[in-house]
Amino acid sequence: MDSSPLKIVFIGRYTEGETGIVRSIQMGLLENGYQVHEINLKLRPHLIYNPYRRFGGHGPVYVKWPAIKEEVARFQPDIILFCAGGLTFQPEILEEVKKYCTVIGITLSDPDVYPTVRQFVGKFDYHTTNSVLSYKQYKKAGITNTFYMPFGIDSRFFIPREPVAKYQSDISIIGHYRPNRLEIAQSLQDIFQAKIFGRGWPLKSEGPVYGEKWFQAMHSAKMVVNFPKTGAGYTNVKVGVFEAVATGRLLFTEYFDEMRQFFEYDKEIVGYKNKEDLIEKIRYYLDHPDEAEAIARAGQERCAKCHTWKQRLHTFFSEITLKTPEKSWSDLLQS
Repeated sequence: MDSSPLKIVFIGRYTEGETGIVRSIQMGLLENGYQVHEINLKLRPHLIYNPYRRFGGHGPVYVKWPAIKEEVARFQPDIILFCAGGLTFQPEILEEVKKYCTVIGITLSDPDVYPTVRQFVGKFDYHTTNSVLSYKQYKKAGITNTFYMPFGIDSRFFIPREPVAKYQSDISIIGHYRPNRLEIAQSLQDIFQAKIFGRGWPLKSEGPVYGEKWFQAMHSAKMVVNFPKTGAGYTNVKVGVFEAVATGRLLFTEYFDEMRQFFEYDKEIVGYKNKEDLIEKIRYYLDHPDEAEAIARAGQERCAKCHTWKQRLHTFFSEITLKTPEKSWSDLLQS
């Protein structure tokens, strides 16, 4: 790639708002100095064609090319980037657009969405997955354009914020309800009066928090508990790990091997084996706040050094080769 800033059309849905992962990736692009033209599908839902009624990252969910063709051509991008949501163009349109620039798809909900997105992601010039398991699955299925790009975080999450009285707690759970989370959440609420933030909880909850309220909730907790199982029951390194650690909270998550690639247990984050082990460790670190603070600080430093979207995206773009366009955006505008 040459030294001029990449020009990227960024297409995403922002279902989790300003603190969601799609926005965080867009911020990572900007932090790298890339020129970004944003197409926010949450604000422009008329651009979506979803004939199969796919949600939660499953696809294909089509973006209507005729409705954005002129604004994209005027920007003259090097890359069109579909950020999650099962987003793509219809097959014949995708093949035509690939003549003008490199088209990339980012999948953020693997392994859960692999069964549907594998049907079309091989048609992108490049594709990324958040899951080691799915990376292997794509390769086994003969999909050779896929890179493994784990979750990261943008610079906003490292900025200190003052706690808010109504959100203050020793322990918080910030995530939506799933049945496999209920037993631990109930015990933490009973024993430690844990605050719970998210949709659908059958327990006392503060409800979902987005934007600045999300930051307030996270910075008002001393410690945060993470659940590594996905909705489909896979154990996975999730974005909530990086979000909590970046804010300087002491993070508790289950022991599993993949996590060791990112943080060292009991030195940068705290691992637990089961509910009883978690409760015992929470009590210990509440009684030993200096140790808790040292682990949280070490985790935050590791996150800033190794796990930002700025770094992830820079690495990815340095590993790929942008195609030489077959057609000119200027010609498209004149046609």
